[in-house]
Amino acid sequence: MNTPTHIICGACLAQALAQIFSCRKMDSPRIAAIMAGAFGLGVISHLLLDMLPHYAWVVYLDWFKPLPFHWLIREAMFGLAVAIPAFILSGRLWPYAAIGMLGAIYPDVEKVLSVDFHVPDQFILFGWHSNYLSNRTLGLPIPVLIGLELVLITGFLYAMWRMKKIASNNRLQAIGAKTRLQPEP
Repeated sequence: MNTPTHIICGACLAQALAQIFSCRKMDSPRIAAIMAGAFGLGVISHLLLDMLPHYAWVVYLDWFKPLPFHWLIREAMFGLAVAIPAFILSGRLWPYAAIGMLGAIYPDVEKVLSVDFHVPDQFILFGWHSNYLSNRTLGLPIPVLIGLELVLITGFLYAMWRMKKIASNNRLQAIGAKTRLQPEP
C-alpha cells in the first residue's frame, strides 16, 4: 500500500479508539494508554494492509525525478493530501490521530532506513517487511489495484466523518439534556 492509505487508516483507528475510551476527566495514564494504543493500532494496520493485494503506484510516478529521494517526496505529498482532511475530521481528537498516523507509517520508515540507508538488521523490528520492496498484485491489473486503494482511502475518510458526526450529535444531546434538567428561574 502507499503512504496515504496507511496514514488514513491509522488516523481512523486512532479516532475510533479515542472516541471509545476518552471521558470528561482524562488523566495522564489514560491519555498515555490511548496514545500507545493508537500507535500500536497504526503499526498493526500497516502490516495488515500490506498483506492485501496492492501496487506501490505513487513510487513509480515520474514527478520530481531529478531530485534525490524523489519517490519519498511523492509519498509525502500524497500523504499530506490525506493527512490534512484526517486532521480536520478528527477534530479535538487530532493528537490521537497524529499518533495513529505515526504508527501507521513506522514500518515504512524502517523500510527506508533498511533499503536506502542500509541500517543494520539488528535495528529493524520488522525485517520481513522492511528489508525489501514489495508489490503484492496477485495478478490483478494495476488499475484495479489503484482503484481498490482509492476505495479504501475513501472508506476510511467516510468512517472518520461519520464518527465526528456521531460524536457531535452526542455532545448536542448531552447539552440539551443538561439544559432540560436545570430548573427554570
